[in-house]
Amino acid sequence: MRHTYLWFIQLITGVLIAVLAGIHTVWMHLDAILGFFGVDVSDATAWQSMIERSREVMWAGIYIALLAVVLYHALNGLRNIILELTPSARTERIVTWAIVAFGITVFIWSLYVPIALLSA
Repeated sequence: MRHTYLWFIQLITGVLIAVLAGIHTVWMHLDAILGFFGVDVSDATAWQSMIERSREVMWAGIYIALLAVVLYHALNGLRNIILELTPSARTERIVTWAIVAFGITVFIWSLYVPIALLSA
């Protein structure tokens, strides 16, 4: 019961990953479907198209949100797997703080690209 909120956040991030990755997949790879609905996607994977899209606040926000929820979902799942193997409370604290530190480091490091492209 102590970690019920972590499990709830795990479920929410799973749903958010499905939604955000769905938006990305439809926009990038299903141009025939978008064309049917009247949305003009001219070669979404072309370099110039990617650079133009990366300078839009909406896409930068989607990619940053996707990064955050994927990192949480993956690292919390990894934490749960590791903690199933080690029942010690001390080990739980060490693993939790190591994963939190790693997650924060990767998130900050990964923010460079969308922020740099957005401000260019």
